[in-house]
Amino acid sequence: MNADPENEILDWDDVEVSADAADRAEDLLRDFAAEAELDMAVIVDRSGGMIAGVASRPDVDVDTVGALVAGAFGAMRSLARELGESAIVESLHHGDKDTIYLRQIGSRYILLGVAALTLPAGIVREKAAQISGPLAGLLGEPPVSAPAPAVASAEPPVSDSPPPSSSSQSGYAYDIG
Repeated sequence: MNADPENEILDWDDVEVSADAADRAEDLLRDFAAEAELDMAVIVDRSGGMIAGVASRPDVDVDTVGALVAGAFGAMRSLARELGESAIVESLHHGDKDTIYLRQIGSRYILLGVAALTLPAGIVREKAAQISGPLAGLLGEPPVSAPAPAVASAEPPVSDSPPPSSSSQSGYAYDIG
């Protein structure tokens, strides 16, 4: 396995999840959905293939959702890489009625949680962090850790440089407007 899972060339012939592992993953997802008050909890591989899932919304085609999750997560990972981020682990979307949460599980899988917008996103994020290790182990993947939150300094840094210009474009190499 490559030391950098983001740049690992995936051999999709090796992505095989036993029926027992899928059933156990579904049990974990059911608990995750209940504890985090989710409408849907799904795990897909990076190609969009459904591994396991639970949903309380019969109007949603989970196979279509799986493909869209893989595409959205891949696009976000590419955007983050283009902007200099070394890895993308989580993505959060707040819509008109739902919070959609995505989290990378190992190098091959993506966890989706969908909750009502009224539920604080931190609850979904915390419960997803708790389930990610067991899911990764079940699927034979090393867990991918979320980056540690930055610690704010108690005092602002002292600088002898002049204050920044009031122009909104100062310091930018490209004018995109």
